[in-house]
Amino acid sequence: MKPLYLNPGREKRILQGHRWVFSNEIADPLSQYEPGGWVEVFSHKGKTLGHGYINPRSLIAVRLVSGPGPEPDAHFITERMAKAYEERRTLLYPGAQCCRVVFGESDGLPGLVVDRYGDMVVYQINTVGMARLEPKILEAIHDVLQPKTIVFRHDSAVRLLEGLPLTKGVVHGKVPQDHWVELDGIRYLIDPVEGQKTGMYLDQRDNRQALKPFVQGKKVLDLFCYNGAWSLMAAAGGAAGILAIDESNMAIEQGKGNAQENGLASICRFETREVFQALKELPKDTFDVVIADPPAFVKSKSALLEAKKGYTDLNRRALLALKRGGLLISCSCSYHLDESSFREVLLKAGQASGRELRLLEARGQAKDHPPLLAMPETRYLKCFFLQAF
Repeated sequence: MKPLYLNPGREKRILQGHRWVFSNEIADPLSQYEPGGWVEVFSHKGKTLGHGYINPRSLIAVRLVSGPGPEPDAHFITERMAKAYEERRTLLYPGAQCCRVVFGESDGLPGLVVDRYGDMVVYQINTVGMARLEPKILEAIHDVLQPKTIVFRHDSAVRLLEGLPLTKGVVHGKVPQDHWVELDGIRYLIDPVEGQKTGMYLDQRDNRQALKPFVQGKKVLDLFCYNGAWSLMAAAGGAAGILAIDESNMAIEQGKGNAQENGLASICRFETREVFQALKELPKDTFDVVIADPPAFVKSKSALLEAKKGYTDLNRRALLALKRGGLLISCSCSYHLDESSFREVLLKAGQASGRELRLLEARGQAKDHPPLLAMPETRYLKCFFLQAF
């Protein structure tokens, strides 16, 4: 394992528990390191800070896997995956068919995501260091989770920053034509190869549960509905009627199928429409609850200003569709739009729509996506429950 020294004063963030070392923090010439190779990180004064893997071609040059002490052994992936799964299985979501088993840095496995959907597992590798460990990852998945089917979704755009190709497929078993799973009492058809993320938005599960007390007898608008998860939870909570909109016809058909499967088709109406255009055409002051859960508008810091305008316009139009006193559930999964900036966006949207907003809940991602307190980068999802007057 090669040593790597930081520039003076660059160890403070690492000592607090952050697990990334950026390329401009490294004193040694990066050209001497092999992409995906292991390094032991030292402060400028020679204090050991931990072990990790390096990609000299990436802005995030080192991702720490362990702190000071012994090097990670050959079994560390299996041990950490087992620990993470045991926590989800017994503490966070006992008896659940579906959960995020591994959430990257938060579970000590940076660059790796593992999701369980019943007897199927979907994993995603986003870094060169983890890509080199893929045989060990598969071994751990087999040993710990014992799935019938394993799918890899190596199609996240962040892989391009690491110099990795985009690819996806099945590495073990076969994907059934219809793979149904139950999540929080509702059955969903999962498409692990072509669906969004790894097949479903597991990070919103707790927020969808929190919606139920607010929808009894209410008229609900679900924007960017994808497979209808918000809509189905609202219907299960006693909503009087739901209009769900998404521009993807594939998502809408999946949502319709999910509603039919759960006996909720008479309550949920799904429409394939571009969301902003639909909001221009919908009558004002119509809905008791509006849910705005868009895909990430911000892909990089350079796009933040333009994305803020998009979020402001979306929420302004959503508020206009909402009855006074109604509930707006507004979400952002863009890391670069932090919580403070998101509040600013919502405040501007409220002013532009002539609505005063009262914050009932400021929520985040589900418990199986736990952020590290020392790493703001691991807390990406914002979900605000707002009463509009």
